[in-house]
Amino acid sequence: MSEINSKAGEYSLKNAWIVSFIRIPLLFIMLVMVFLVVKTFGVETDFPFLPDLSTVYFTVVNIICFFLLHRIVQKEGRTIFELLDFDPKRLGKDILHGFLWLFVLYIPFVIAVMGTMFIMYGSDFIDHFGTVFAGDVEDGAFSRPRSLMWFAACISFIFPFLNAPIEELMYRGYAQPLFIKKYKKVWIGILIPSVGFAIQHIMLAASLQGAIVYTAAFFVWGIGSGIIFHKQKRLFPLIVCHFIVNIAFSVLPILFLLLGVY
Repeated sequence: MSEINSKAGEYSLKNAWIVSFIRIPLLFIMLVMVFLVVKTFGVETDFPFLPDLSTVYFTVVNIICFFLLHRIVQKEGRTIFELLDFDPKRLGKDILHGFLWLFVLYIPFVIAVMGTMFIMYGSDFIDHFGTVFAGDVEDGAFSRPRSLMWFAACISFIFPFLNAPIEELMYRGYAQPLFIKKYKKVWIGILIPSVGFAIQHIMLAASLQGAIVYTAAFFVWGIGSGIIFHKQKRLFPLIVCHFIVNIAFSVLPILFLLLGVY
C-alpha cells in the first residue's frame, strides 16, 4: 500500500510540474502559428511581439489546458469543480474579497513594474513607458486589417471567462498545494507555480523590455496570490480578482484601439 501511495504521490508531483510550466511551450507554439497565419495574409508583424493578438492564442491554450487539467484531476479521483471551490451562498462575499485582493495585489505589482523599470532605465524610467508597454506602435497594432482587429476584439470578450479560472486552477488550485505537500515548505510550493505564472506573461509583451517588466511584475503578483490562497484556502475570490484584471488588460485596450481612442 505504501508503494502504491508513493507512486501516486510521484505521479501527482510530476503533474504539478507539468501544470506549472506547460502553458509556456503551448503559448509559444500558438504564437508562432498565429504569426504564420497573419503573415500568410500579408499582415506586417513584429515577431514575437503580438500583444494585440495575444487573446487569440491565449484563448486556444486555455481551452487545451482545461481539458488537460480535467483529465489529470479525473485520474486522481477529483473534479475541476472541487478545485474551483465555488459556493453560491458565498458569492457576494467572494466578489468583495476579489476586489479586496485586487487592491492588495495591485500595490506590489505596480512597485515591481516601477522598480524593474528604474533598474533598466534609471531615474527617467517614466519616459520609457511607451517602449515597454506599447513597443513600436506604428509598425504593430495600427497596421492590422480592421477585420483582424475585430476578430481579436471578439475573442477578447471570451478571454477573461476562460483565462482567469484556468490560470488560477492550474497554478494555485492544483499545483501549489501539491508542491507544499511534497516539499513540506510553503515558500517552495508558492514559488514554483509563481515562476511558471510569470514566465508565461512574456507572451503578452509588446517589446523585449516589456517582457522583462512583465515577468518581474507577474512573479510578484503570483507570489501574492499564492500567499492569499494558502492563508484563505479559497480559490474563487482570486478568480474574481484575476477576471477583473483580465478585463482591464485585454478587453478595454482593444476596444480603445478599435474606437480610435489611441
